[in-house]
Amino acid sequence: MPAEKEMIFQGIPASPGIIIGIARSLNIDSEDVLPQPIADPENEIRTFKLAIDQVKKTLEETGKKINQRLGSEFVRIFEAQVMIASDKVWNDNIVIRIRKEKLCAEYIYHDEAQKVIRRLGESKDAYLRERMQDIESVTHRLIGRLKGEKRATLKGLRGSTVVLARYLYPGDLLPLTIRRNLGFATGIGGPTSHLALIAKSLSIPAVIGVGEVAERVKSGARVIIDGYKGVFVVNPSPETVRRFKKLKESENQLKRQLTQLKSKSAVTLDKKNIEIMANIELPNEIPKVLAAGASGIGLYRTEYMFLTRLEFPTFEEQYKTYSSVLRRMGGKPVVIRTFDMGGDKFPGAAGKGFELNPFLGWRAIRVCLDRPEVFKPQLKALLRASRWGNLSIMIPMISNYEELAAVRKIFEECKQELREQKKIFKENVPLGVMIEVPSAALIADSLAGDSDFFSVGTNDLIQYTLAVDRGNEFLSKLYQSYHPAHLMLIKKSVEAAHSRNIKLSVCGEMAADPIGAILLIGLGVDTLSVSFQSVGILKKIVRSVSYRESRRMAEHALQMRTNSEIERYMKNEIENRFPDLNSVMRFVMRG
Repeated sequence: MPAEKEMIFQGIPASPGIIIGIARSLNIDSEDVLPQPIADPENEIRTFKLAIDQVKKTLEETGKKINQRLGSEFVRIFEAQVMIASDKVWNDNIVIRIRKEKLCAEYIYHDEAQKVIRRLGESKDAYLRERMQDIESVTHRLIGRLKGEKRATLKGLRGSTVVLARYLYPGDLLPLTIRRNLGFATGIGGPTSHLALIAKSLSIPAVIGVGEVAERVKSGARVIIDGYKGVFVVNPSPETVRRFKKLKESENQLKRQLTQLKSKSAVTLDKKNIEIMANIELPNEIPKVLAAGASGIGLYRTEYMFLTRLEFPTFEEQYKTYSSVLRRMGGKPVVIRTFDMGGDKFPGAAGKGFELNPFLGWRAIRVCLDRPEVFKPQLKALLRASRWGNLSIMIPMISNYEELAAVRKIFEECKQELREQKKIFKENVPLGVMIEVPSAALIADSLAGDSDFFSVGTNDLIQYTLAVDRGNEFLSKLYQSYHPAHLMLIKKSVEAAHSRNIKLSVCGEMAADPIGAILLIGLGVDTLSVSFQSVGILKKIVRSVSYRESRRMAEHALQMRTNSEIERYMKNEIENRFPDLNSVMRFVMRG
């Protein structure tokens, strides 16, 4: 790549943080896998089986190291890859093809893997596309073993470094956990990929999905990653370096300010208390939730229990996980969401067929109500675990009252079955509803009568209200958090909740930006739940504003017609009325 030309690429923000440093490429410079003829198929088969055994051993050993350093929840990634490497049907087919076609094992394995990867790549479901990486990871390990290639390592790193690769094995992140001023950028990956999940949990700055540039940049090039905005800069100009250094300084100053707020409550200037909770995806994040000063967990995404598994988690496995989370939170509130995934992610769900639009399809509570053999074990495991802490259960994607009534019926059945088995559990575990479908907001009065709390998922509520796929880059300008229709639905939900004396929280990304947070406070939201990295910023926001002024601003914003009009108005009001937030606004709202 030209050394003198600055190039800026937009990727996906995987984990927050800014690194200005030197590139270290982990890409393998190798030729394409070619169909090389072989003279002795049986010898090739022996070589292939030996390579499989070696790959399995490497994965198992890495899994043990991960378990010792990071915890058991990450081990499942390696267990899933061991299962792929051990797949008897797949490997037997490779052996058959080697004998029949008399071609090298690496070509045949690569060919078979690409067939599966192409099928998964055609899926509109993000989970299925991201699971391609497990197959790619195993395939690259095996082919590298068969071809005698050695992957570059992270030994000898000095100073600020950005690791670059088309992909990274989860095991590649182990050395990154013991170094500072080190992040990574990859060519492929999605926001819920293994890499994004681990990077965020370990607080390693990362940008993923930057495309082929991650493979073209050579070691030694100067680069910048901005894990907040998903920006990757190659050969930055002196002006760009100065700009990002100022951002880095602002980040450090902000972190120092926020450290002082960890033990303080989130109370507005006029003494209105706003609960600040944290969203988690793995139990591994609990120490960081507590260290950040969150008052509890507002959203635990249980589907991460088996994103790396080929079978459904058992009752005992679920009970153990939920109990551990509740115990470790030490009596602080924990809101656990039941499985919120598309039907094709559930084992045995293939009979439902391919969905052209899975976001509007068989997912979340729709699957659970159709599959009580899946839903009831989860509810029972949650109820049994309730004795160990302050648990609330949250139901995703409710779109009509009949669904809530059906959930209530199954919930009571689970309680009765546990009573008959003489199992101990808390009788009055709160059961709440997620407001993320416009129809739920519009019938919030009815839902509130049979709900113990509401939680608004703004990410889905925005896309369903505005008919905008939030993952479609061509529609990014239409994905508007401050759209008047979205704000009106939140306001209606708040009013319905408060009329029944139940609380309403918001657990979407809108809660993590200053304008969104102040609007939500003004609309009367009781609790804001964000990633543990954003807890401090949110505390700063709450403690810098008054509820009375926030309410006036929100009411005025509701009279406006466009997202941009509301954004301009809010920025001006925040600058004039809440000057303590200027540093936060400059850093969080940039770009």
